[in-house]
Parts: sequence; structure tokens; C-alpha cells
Amino acid sequence: RSRAGDGGRVAMRPIRRVTVVSENMGGVLDEGIRKFATGLLEGFRAHVEASGVATSGGESSHPLVKSVPGSRLYTGRPLRREIESQRPELVVYVPSASATSFAFWRARMLKRYAPGGQVALVATQPRYHTALGRLAASEMAPDKVFAQSRETIRYLEWLGMTPQFLPGGVDLQRFRPVTAEQKAALREELGLPQDEYLVLHVGHLKPGRNVELLTRLGAIGTPVVVAGKSMGQDKELRQRLAESGVILIDRYLRDVEIAYQACDAYLFPVREEDSAMDFPLSVLEAMACNLPVVAFPYGGLPLALESGGGLVFVESDEAMLSAIETVKRIPAATRQKAEPYAWERVAGRFLETMQGARDAETYIRAV
Repeated sequence: RSRAGDGGRVAMRPIRRVTVVSENMGGVLDEGIRKFATGLLEGFRAHVEASGVATSGGESSHPLVKSVPGSRLYTGRPLRREIESQRPELVVYVPSASATSFAFWRARMLKRYAPGGQVALVATQPRYHTALGRLAASEMAPDKVFAQSRETIRYLEWLGMTPQFLPGGVDLQRFRPVTAEQKAALREELGLPQDEYLVLHVGHLKPGRNVELLTRLGAIGTPVVVAGKSMGQDKELRQRLAESGVILIDRYLRDVEIAYQACDAYLFPVREEDSAMDFPLSVLEAMACNLPVVAFPYGGLPLALESGGGLVFVESDEAMLSAIETVKRIPAATRQKAEPYAWERVAGRFLETMQGARDAETYIRAV
């Protein structure tokens, strides 16, 4: 048979039961990997019987997710009993820490708990290993490994695997355009100015994410709104943004879509590897709301999305600032670009890959 993790081309029987496992799922969707795992689970639900298992402890409020405490190595009996009781034909593991050596070990344990089933691991960020870790990861690779950027794909190939490209997804029912009247009402609700062209960024306020660039937009007369978690912020960075006039929404927004719907454009200034997920979900969320988006070609974004129609990839801070002025003058058609990445379509292509119907390249701009 083909080597573990190599994306073998033998057609598999149809998959009917899927279990998605992650350290954090459901609950407050204020973190990218948690949102990714939960969105993928909901996408699977459109095709097959699907359920989720959260292993970090604490109760999950999501109806599809059961919280089952698991040890660091996934060797505990409660997790084993839960996986065995679900009898999954496919276990999808989305590790919160991405593809560490420990993650490959956990995937091996999940394979043991699902005899006869397949196990896939999703690497949402690059992770590099020691010599011993590289050997362990290669030997413990699951049936399939998915990655979200060309850099991560190349590294996993160097380890002897054949990873598949997997884009992010978006809930098109939740993230959608609104009328001018609805936008005005949302601005009033959020305390935002009514008659300004507002540029939005959603994400953590941490060094390395290039959010300092946002202060320069305010200086040239373009108001900026930042919606981010109140916890885990860099206090000095937050203070600099506030002093420059950036409007900060740092409380948890359960309905984060209203931040996109209240603004006019979206900016993704992150450039440094590992400063965000390889496929930032906020870019798709903004596009689903039909906002023009200006972004660096970060991670896997350029593998799945092409510039045009209100999506602009830039290569420098100066180009990003000038592109914001450009998108003010052109109509956006970004929702059309986001529609192929509805979670149910991403999950459907995932299942096709696991059943031997697709390979890595068919994911790249093939929707």
C-alpha cells in the first residue's frame, strides 16, 4: 500500500461517519483554529454524519461537540472510549498547536482508537522539528496530512509526506452583505462614525502582525477600526493604536460579522510567517461580506485567491496604503470570490480527497 501520509491514489469507499478532534472546539469562536475546526465540522455535517470532540476540558456549548478530557499524549481511557463509541470512518485532527511532533503522536493514537478508519491531520501553521522530531513525525504520519500554505507543504514533503492543500472556509449565511440602512444601524450600535470610509482589521493585537501600519492610515485621513480579543493583547501596542486615533473594539463580539458589515474595506497587514494561521479566515469573512480587501499574499491566500474584483495583494507597506485609496473608487465583487469556500464545499472537497478523487493541485484555484 502507499506510505502513510502520501495521499495514495487508490479509490476508497464512501465515508459516512466523521469525527473532528481538536483541543478547542465550539464555545466562544474568538480564535482562528477553534473557528476553523468548528466550521469544518459544520461543513461535514452537510454531507455525512459528523460530530466533534474537544479534548482540552471544560464544557462545549456547541450541539455537535462533546468535551472529553484527554492527556497530552491522548492516552486516556475517556478519549479512547468516546472515539470507539462513535465508530468513525474518518477522524480529522486539527491540533491547536499545529503539526508538532506531539501532534503526530496524537494522530497515531487516534488511528488506534478508530480501527479500520482513516485519520487526517490538518496543519494550520508551520512547525519545524528537531532531527529526532522529524524522524518521529515521518514515522507517525497519518493517512493524510493537509496544509494551508506552500511553505508548510514543502516542509512536510521534505519529511517524506505528500500533503494536500486545504483552504479555509466561511459561513456564507452569517457573513453576508447588508444594505446601506442596515450598515448605518450597525454603526450606531457599535458607536462608529456614520459618514466616514472605515477600514477594518480583525485579529490579535500582538507584535509581529504589522498592525502598527494601521496608525499610518489614520494619519492620512482614513479612519481604522480594529476588532480584537480583549485578552492577550500587547498593552503598549494597544496604547499606540489608540493614541493614533484607531477605533478599538476590544470586547468579545459574538456576532463578529457586524464589524465587517459596519465597515467599508478590510486590511490584512500581516507579513511574518507564523503570525497568523496559514489561511487567515478573516480575509474570507470580509470577502463574504463583499468588502474590498487589501492584503499581503500571506500563507495560502495566493494559492486559492487571485487579485481582482476588489481583492488586492500587495508587496510593501507603501503599496498597501496606496491600495486602500484605490479600492475606495472601485466596486467590490469579493463575495463572488468567497462563495466557493463555503464550509460545506470545503468539507465536500476534503471528503473527495480522502476517498481518492482529488490530489493536492486540484485544490489550488480549482473550485
